[in-house]
Amino acid sequence: MQTVADLMITDLITLKESDSLAKAKTLMAQKNIRNLPVVDEEGNCLGMLTQREYLKHAFYLVSQFGTQQLTKKEEQTPVRNAMNKDILTVSPSQSLKMAAEFFIENKYGSLPVVEDGKLIGILSPVDFVKLAYDMLEQ
Repeated sequence: MQTVADLMITDLITLKESDSLAKAKTLMAQKNIRNLPVVDEEGNCLGMLTQREYLKHAFYLVSQFGTQQLTKKEEQTPVRNAMNKDILTVSPSQSLKMAAEFFIENKYGSLPVVEDGKLIGILSPVDFVKLAYDMLEQ
C-alpha cells in the first residue's frame, strides 16, 4: 500500500504567525505556490495561508484603506489575521487512496502532513498528477 509519506513534499516553505502578509505575498509569487503552512517555533502546524485567504484579506484592506495604502498595510498585517486555523491534516502513514478521495470530494489545494503535531510535509493534487504522469511513462 502506498502512503502519503511516499508522495508528500518535504522541502517546505513555511510562515510564522507573526510574518507579514507582504512576506507571504512575495513567497507565493517567487516560489509559484498557493498554499503556505503556518508553524510555530517548534514546528507545530498552526494553520494555512492560502492564496484565496490572502486575496480575501487584501480586498478587505483595500476596502478599509484604499489601494494606495495596500502595500503598507500588508507589511503591517501579520499572517495570523488572514490564515485559516481550522484545517484538516493527514498523517504520513495514511493511504494515498484515502488522501486522493479527500481531494476528489473537497476543494482543498493542499493537505499538511503532520506527525505528533509537527509539520513534516505537504500533499497537493499536483503531486497526484505527477504520480499519474510517472505511471503513464512506465
